[in-house]
Amino acid sequence: MPAEKPADVPGGTAGQTFTVDEFLGLARSLDPAQVRLCAVLGRPVAHSLSPVIHHRAARGNPHFRYVRVEAGDTAELRELTSAAPACVGGYSVTMPGKPVALQIADTATARARAVGSANTLTPVRDGRGRPTGRWSAENTDVDGVTTCLNSVLGDAVPERAVVVGNGGTARPAVAALVARGVRHICVAARSERALGLRSLVEGGTGDEGESRTGATFSWVRLDSPELPGVCEDAGVLVSTVPEAAAGEHAGDLALAGAVVDVIYDPYPTRLMSAAGSLGRPVADGLLMLAGQGAEQFRLFTGSTASVSTMYSALREHLRLD
Repeated sequence: MPAEKPADVPGGTAGQTFTVDEFLGLARSLDPAQVRLCAVLGRPVAHSLSPVIHHRAARGNPHFRYVRVEAGDTAELRELTSAAPACVGGYSVTMPGKPVALQIADTATARARAVGSANTLTPVRDGRGRPTGRWSAENTDVDGVTTCLNSVLGDAVPERAVVVGNGGTARPAVAALVARGVRHICVAARSERALGLRSLVEGGTGDEGESRTGATFSWVRLDSPELPGVCEDAGVLVSTVPEAAAGEHAGDLALAGAVVDVIYDPYPTRLMSAAGSLGRPVADGLLMLAGQGAEQFRLFTGSTASVSTMYSALREHLRLD
């Protein structure tokens, strides 16, 4: 982008929350040669911390703006993509729009398709950088989990891992563990809905019933007496459920060799505290948010963002330091 004539978004809109119509009206008022406008989409979205990390990554760049948009259903996401002016550089997508984002995109990465949802939408551009009207979907939540795994494991690849929960965040957690080369993943959940993750762990099966990914699957109920032993045998555990659910079993879950808890409200969670008291390496949901955000920022701008800088910005914003 040109370095001259710094662009101001009218009204000091950084981090503000807009309706779909308000956002598109703002975007139409901006010069695409001067401003790259991005947004996080969700419902509710006012609580999103995404503006914190993206504005920190863009510090010193007067041409980048990032706001919140209250949007989550199919019609709203279609309008935000089909009517987006050239200045729009992409969208972060939180719930409930992640499955919708994958559905409406013209193209998607293999991992977004495997996970079954997308948290990032970016306009496909031609050789001169002009938007083509087509949109691409990605799931950088996988990068966020990978960042956490790198933090607690270094280069180690544990034989066994546990994923707590079977919802939307559990899927990128499984994808990150499979990509790392973990050989067995046990899903700890309240019900047999955990079986829905089996195909993602195994990648389907071959002619002789073998796992295509090389990873095998099992599941255990959260209230099972087997849970402590399952966790103790695991090199790493990734919890994707709210504090109310994980905290009830924190002592058992913390027995894993390392712990990732994607929840950051409250902070610290009971699971984080229990794992820390046992001397286990711990990574939190703020690090996951920073890790996925850094890859989003690269997709939006073509520039590299520092995960550690984003993470520090979150801790400062939440007054955790």
